[in-house]
Amino acid sequence: MPPATRIQHVARTARYTSTAKAPPKAPIQPYRSASRSVRSTGAIEQQPAAKYAPPPVFSRSRALPWVLSSMIAGSIGFYMTRLFIEARRPCQNPGVGDISQQKDVSGRYEDTADTFDSEVGLSEALMGVNRLRKKLARKCKGHVLEASCGTGRNLGYFDVGNGGEVESLTFVDLSPHMVEVCKKKWVALMGEKNEKLRPGLQVRFLTGSVIESMPSAPTKAKYDTIIQTMGLCSTPSPTDLLTNLVKHLDTTNPEARILLLEHGRSYRMWLNRILDNSAEKHAEIHGCWFNRDIGALVGEAAHKTGLDIVSERRHHFGTTWIFELKPSVELASHKYPTAELPLPPEQPQPSDWRSWVGLS
Repeated sequence: MPPATRIQHVARTARYTSTAKAPPKAPIQPYRSASRSVRSTGAIEQQPAAKYAPPPVFSRSRALPWVLSSMIAGSIGFYMTRLFIEARRPCQNPGVGDISQQKDVSGRYEDTADTFDSEVGLSEALMGVNRLRKKLARKCKGHVLEASCGTGRNLGYFDVGNGGEVESLTFVDLSPHMVEVCKKKWVALMGEKNEKLRPGLQVRFLTGSVIESMPSAPTKAKYDTIIQTMGLCSTPSPTDLLTNLVKHLDTTNPEARILLLEHGRSYRMWLNRILDNSAEKHAEIHGCWFNRDIGALVGEAAHKTGLDIVSERRHHFGTTWIFELKPSVELASHKYPTAELPLPPEQPQPSDWRSWVGLS
């Protein structure tokens, strides 16, 4: 390109560049520090330094729920681990479920009467056993016998108020200490409710074996309802016990019932292994064999005595059994002799229930 032409091209390019619109430039922000700032005038202004903020403190009120949750989770994990280990471990004593090889531990309750309610109260409440007791006790009518009454854990559930269907209550247990606790509990529950109870209600507390002869009902030879809760696990002869209960039941009454709430073997084999592995230790401490096949025992007694099983229900993986039994038509014509157990001479049979609980 000739020099003259090159000069003209540069001049035109310069004019075009000067007339073109340039993009806006971002404003320059002055530099600021924690201690000073530079303004557009160039003056330096001192700024107060920011205060140091310490990290938030984890207060005790916020830590407590976490600690409790961790402890509960750890306890549950430890318990589940133990269950898993016991469920996998084979039974060391294959004959531990054989009743003939089980030690008689019924006398253990004489030593645990004072602490029995505190030992089983929490577990029964969490498992809903108290609700099952109440439903079963509410079915009792007429003259009621509670065999193996223990400390009277069913006392507050019987229909004994004005207009109630219970005419009399007879509590029998092998342990005198248990019967004494049961009697004191009745006084504590009903001592100030005399006017609210059914008129003429008779309540008796007796010591004796439910495998042997028991006293007759207050105004008739036999009972309309016999209830037993958690008794077949502690007696050395559960079948004989059930047979003896039938002898004291008014089989001529079509509404007569035997009501049972028991605990025993499960329908889960892994749970049965746990029960078998801990059965001997549990029996020594608590006085009951909780690995018995309750269904087989009740079925054998029903077949032997002619009882009909009205209903059978199971809870808690099958370890809690509830039975309602009634006399069959054939049993109604069969007569069982009932020998009465005489009362102690110093305690003649009263006509008023208040003398049985020390209120008169």
